[in-house]
Amino acid sequence: MNVRNDYELETLPLELPDEIEKYKMCGDFKRASEAADRWLQRSIPEALKQRIRIEQDFLAKLPQQYPYTPEESIHLFQKEVPDFDASDLERLDQEGLAEWIFLDGKKHYINNVFENVMRVDADLRARAHLDDTPSKESICLKEVLKEMQENGEAGRVFKMHASIKLKDEAFYPGITLKAHLPLPALYSPVEKVQILSHSEGNVTIDPEEALCRTICIEAVLQENRPFFVEYEYTVRSAYVDLWQEPAAFLPEAARWNMPEPTKADVEEQMPHIRFTPYLKVLAQELKGEETDTLAVARRIYDYITGHVNYSYMRAYALIPDIPQYCARNLRGDCGVQALLFITLCRICGIPARWQSGLYTNPVRSGPHDWALFYTKEYGWRPVDPSFGGSARRAGDEPRRRLYFGNIDPFRMTANHAFQHAFSVKKSFMRTDPYDNQCGELESDRCGFTDNEIETAQELISVTIR
Repeated sequence: MNVRNDYELETLPLELPDEIEKYKMCGDFKRASEAADRWLQRSIPEALKQRIRIEQDFLAKLPQQYPYTPEESIHLFQKEVPDFDASDLERLDQEGLAEWIFLDGKKHYINNVFENVMRVDADLRARAHLDDTPSKESICLKEVLKEMQENGEAGRVFKMHASIKLKDEAFYPGITLKAHLPLPALYSPVEKVQILSHSEGNVTIDPEEALCRTICIEAVLQENRPFFVEYEYTVRSAYVDLWQEPAAFLPEAARWNMPEPTKADVEEQMPHIRFTPYLKVLAQELKGEETDTLAVARRIYDYITGHVNYSYMRAYALIPDIPQYCARNLRGDCGVQALLFITLCRICGIPARWQSGLYTNPVRSGPHDWALFYTKEYGWRPVDPSFGGSARRAGDEPRRRLYFGNIDPFRMTANHAFQHAFSVKKSFMRTDPYDNQCGELESDRCGFTDNEIETAQELISVTIR
């Protein structure tokens, strides 16, 4: 990896020399990389050199995430939709549902193009004869949301086993490995955390109030084995209707346990939370003449859930400006949509921040991101634009409204700030420099990519609080 450390990412807003950019845009990544080498030998500011090194990393990794030619993409779809043809792919292109880049003079589609399209395209789902009967997961979610609204809150106690392991082909006896596994922090909606067991080694456990909480385990391994941590945590999600008029002050018991907002919660944070000309124009159009903080935040939420379609993404580390990408292309996954909400709120002077970890229900567990915003009446409240957008697509307006100011109790919250440093610093750049949901692993010689490690989050038990 050419990027020396996470701090170089702050140079992402810098524009590249035209020579590099032109080769990249026409899909000639080899010549773009050669041009980058030449520019690194020139007398240019160190910040621009850092930006070029990042671009070289992009140029090396992007082709891996866009493996399918048009012909291969058509064949991929035909496995489930036999009559799929080039005209279908052209339609998906025009509707912005099939992401691609130019590579060696030809379109190449993203590795998750099939999954992306089949989530949202009703025509192809029907032609594939997919069953749209509600899944166990959706039924489970609907039941807990009903519980929240009827009882005023819903609580659960989870026991989890999380692990990370180096793949055998990268392992050798005597290797020194250091793992950073995420842990739930003691901020709302999490109310209680207990570490039950963990791997042996040199262990550092962050305090419960850490903004990016991890357990760091370092050990010399003679045989390959996973690093693991087992923990239990309690979640309480209180229901608040933020669509009522006029807004009422919350009782103290319903307020979230979060630090009071600071100046940083309304400022830019390079490289992604930045107030670009386009985002400032969009924010102003959404805000209009409205002065009420809650009403402005609601308009931003309405826009994102009403116009942005959920889409699996390439790695965040390969996107130069995540919120701008979302606003320009009207697509993005949970974290991309959350960052757009945060950025637009901050442009409008509304304190907003990041929260993420795992979405774990009795059916499955996986990484998830969402946002928080602050008003004097309600304090910090959660917003989940991606879940709200899913409700919109399903025609469920009450559920869409619920995720403005509320989240379900299926959340393990490890991160309460975006791009926050680990307390035990990594020697090499993080695989995900912005977030930590599944863990990071490095040796004393190098860092490891996603392709070289295996991670797992296993639900042991869940009980009603």
